[in-house]
Amino acid sequence: MGRGLKLIGFPYVSSFSDRHGKVRYRYRRTGQKAIYLHGTPGSPEFALEYDAAVSGRTTAIIPGASRTVPGTINALAVAIYASAEWRLLEASTRDTYRGIIERLRNDYGGQSVRAIQPHHVLKMRDKRAETPWAANKMVQVLRWMMAFAVARQWRADNPAAGLKSLKAPSVGFPAWTEADIARFEAHWAVGTRERLAFDLLLYTAQRSGDVRQMGRQQIRDDAILVRQEKTKAFLELPIHPQLRLSLQRVPTGQMLFLTTKSGAGFTAGGFGNWFRDAARAAGIEDRSAHGLRKSAATRLADAGCTEAQIKAVTGHTTSKEVERYTKARDQKRLAKDAFALIGGTQGEQNLANSASALAKSNSN
Repeated sequence: MGRGLKLIGFPYVSSFSDRHGKVRYRYRRTGQKAIYLHGTPGSPEFALEYDAAVSGRTTAIIPGASRTVPGTINALAVAIYASAEWRLLEASTRDTYRGIIERLRNDYGGQSVRAIQPHHVLKMRDKRAETPWAANKMVQVLRWMMAFAVARQWRADNPAAGLKSLKAPSVGFPAWTEADIARFEAHWAVGTRERLAFDLLLYTAQRSGDVRQMGRQQIRDDAILVRQEKTKAFLELPIHPQLRLSLQRVPTGQMLFLTTKSGAGFTAGGFGNWFRDAARAAGIEDRSAHGLRKSAATRLADAGCTEAQIKAVTGHTTSKEVERYTKARDQKRLAKDAFALIGGTQGEQNLANSASALAKSNSN
């Protein structure tokens, strides 16, 4: 059945004729089980299954995709999954968008795309008001979907354009404290996969999506070369001595640094869950891989690095993105300097004055 394999323009997909003469398509990456795709290249069914195979999902195709009613949210989702725009999104972005699109399909799949008005979008947003970040992200994805619909002439305007976001607290992923870092290092010894992931995250200050792709091919002259998935920025990062110890324990023939037990690369969701479990095993709750990127930036700021130096490591492009780290450092330094000028608190000064006066009185 493997004879006659031909590449067809989709990465890792080949075509062949089975014993009945029917052309079939197979997705296969080194070290992974082959996945047979249905439909023909260019069809929605094929696009959905190909996307599922690339993202590592076990469900090959969304039920009912071939039976959607034209003009509905369901039909729009199928068209999006079959589009070039979808394939050109970063894998992590597709995962995020897919989760939101599928929730929209579940709630509003049979609704007409053409009938959606701004007040409908506001109602969808307001239902999620208790989680403003999720509400705003839903509007963002729906705005993207409607822009796709406009480009395909499904409707004339974008009902989600211009809608204001809900005000949300800027909490994000919490940074790891130095106590958290010490606890993780004490639990996971150098040589474990968990410690390798930790050291790559902390001592490169990169996003988990970039860390998951790091391998021997990126080592040049005692530095790691990084092409950031999100920003496309190119960075050359010196290898920290602590990270070097972990990298020395990676098996010689292993190109990709971080792999699952089966030897395959991690998916975005799989890595995030696995690393949170590793943190919990070390007695650390509510800490994520991205939080270590913040901790790395905080360490750089506390060490006295300038904004330009921090950007050179993290790949941030604006001062606003790194200001939070240098601002916290400067606040602590200024507060320390201020108290040094007055020799402590006012209460402490009063006690010192009283003790001095008492000592002077006794001496007299």
